[in-house]
Amino acid sequence: MAYTGLFTRVESRIARLVQAPVNVRSQNRVLPDFLLGARAISEVLLKVLTFLPRNDLQRRVAKALSSAQFVVETVTSARECLQLTRFAPYEGVLVDSDSLIFGDIVLLVKMLRQENADASLFVFARYLDLEQRLQLFEAGVDDCVREPFFASELAVRLALSIRLRQAAADLAAANCVNVLRSGDLELDLVRRRAARLGKSIDLRPKEFLLLEYLVRNVNRPVTRTMILEHVWNSSFEGLTNVVDVYISALRSKVDRDFPQKLIQTNRGIGYTFTCGAVPPTPNGHGKRPPQSNVDPLFSQIRRA
Repeated sequence: MAYTGLFTRVESRIARLVQAPVNVRSQNRVLPDFLLGARAISEVLLKVLTFLPRNDLQRRVAKALSSAQFVVETVTSARECLQLTRFAPYEGVLVDSDSLIFGDIVLLVKMLRQENADASLFVFARYLDLEQRLQLFEAGVDDCVREPFFASELAVRLALSIRLRQAAADLAAANCVNVLRSGDLELDLVRRRAARLGKSIDLRPKEFLLLEYLVRNVNRPVTRTMILEHVWNSSFEGLTNVVDVYISALRSKVDRDFPQKLIQTNRGIGYTFTCGAVPPTPNGHGKRPPQSNVDPLFSQIRRA
């Protein structure tokens, strides 16, 4: 093919640029984004699973990713691909759209995304039109790689996609602890708001910090000195009466209008925050609705 020589020369040049040592500070230069991505690959080994039945495509992709310090594993069937991704974590999964009929590829992508919410999914699209590629994106694909492609560029694009997925997962995990719940009490750590049984509680900044510390130590006695160290950043014993004053104010807001008292006094020790009753679930019985024990992954495989 007329473009084969051009692709080979460009890939060789990219490889030389990536491997060449560059002292950014001494030369006062800013590395291009693709070089930064390639250097990031070398810092951490990324585990990738490939389902590429075409031997020439598999060899080319494996060579490019292995040279970029990816760990590449290969499967030869869609079922094996699903099983491995379910029981082993992969940062990336690569699928060839020519391996199955298009409808099965879409189903495979949906199941892979369901089982691997944080993995980067790439599909090699040799003959797919625009509408088919859009369907794949809707199914959960991160990128459709058109052929012919630069192998070095593929490695960088995959690494950047994985980094974005990991950053999104880290952000989601951080957001999970932005709300503290203990029984019927809820603390929003971002908006600095408190509520009990859905009723908003107006707290001053120090009161909120004190309540947050108590909730984080639910059912565990904490001394006045411990509270001073974590809430006031002080261990001065003369301030222990300040703790008692704030506890009294907190009780008047958190416990006064509710039958169950959450803040208990441990004489000679300090205070204990006890877990309140869990509010009833929408089904009215205080229990989770029954869930099916049928494995959705293998039931779909059997139907396929």
